[in-house]
Amino acid sequence: MSPISRIARRPALRRALVPGALAGILLLTVLLGGSAGPPAAAAPASAPPPQEEPGEAAEPAAAEYDLELCGACHEDVVASFGRGPHAWIDSAEWAEEHGPSFSCASCHGDLTQHVEEGGGTDNVFAFGPETTPLAQSGVCLTCHGDEHPRFLHSQHSRAGVTCATCHDVHHPQTASVSLLRGSQTALPPRPMDDLSLATRTCAECHSAVLTQFEFNERHRLQEGVMECQSCHDPHAPSPRGTLLAAHEQGCVSCHTDKEGPFVFEHGSIQVEGCTACHTPHGSPNRHLLTFQRTAELCFSCHAAVPGFHSRFTLATVCTNCHSSIHGSNFDRFFLK
Repeated sequence: MSPISRIARRPALRRALVPGALAGILLLTVLLGGSAGPPAAAAPASAPPPQEEPGEAAEPAAAEYDLELCGACHEDVVASFGRGPHAWIDSAEWAEEHGPSFSCASCHGDLTQHVEEGGGTDNVFAFGPETTPLAQSGVCLTCHGDEHPRFLHSQHSRAGVTCATCHDVHHPQTASVSLLRGSQTALPPRPMDDLSLATRTCAECHSAVLTQFEFNERHRLQEGVMECQSCHDPHAPSPRGTLLAAHEQGCVSCHTDKEGPFVFEHGSIQVEGCTACHTPHGSPNRHLLTFQRTAELCFSCHAAVPGFHSRFTLATVCTNCHSSIHGSNFDRFFLK
């Protein structure tokens, strides 16, 4: 039996303890500031928040950051950014269609720590050398993935080229929505201003290719008839060095008379395509051929020829007889 139960069963002891217990409770109530009267009314469930004093601005949340705040430190970036197409992210039209957004945070992530620490590159996604090219391009593909779904598998991406390598988001060179950087390097002997913005952008890395267009036989890049993207898709993978289509398909989009299909096709078309005989960018040889003399070109593949060809020399023009060299519907030797 517990001690309390034993006390409750002894009337004399209970009568002695009860008055003392009541006196102790009364003393405790007085010491705690209580009263013997009725209990006070309960406090309201929630009191109104204290009014903020004038001039005391609350710390803005990340969603409340805007271009004006970023412009306090990045004035030149914000000024030029407002002239580009990405400034639309801050517009009312964008908010109606996609919900409220802030352009800087859309690419650079949460800016709270960046603002609190007064700047820095380790507290924000800064697109710097500390982030991988894959991560940098991944940010751009968050919005532009539908336009370029295969970019991460392209030769450019696999070589460490990012979207920002070719596109300048903060300082666009022109009002073009492509935001291409263009080369800032003058490549002699032709001033870069004579070329399209897209070609100048490619020339920043592919300057050796650009010089091939100075040959007397070349595609019409200098005249503005075409540009690099006329044949190459820089955002997509391809087995033919990012050509728009494998083998000869990129060429026959313009050279339609060579397209076929033919009953008798030249074997090189089935294997290497047009580049088996032609240098696409420019050449000192007529028709952009890889050899100046026709016989040299033909003998580079056809080393074994019929015996009556033995009287022919390297000065022989093979196409005098094999006139339908790109393909024929009548003769397997391309004689007609």
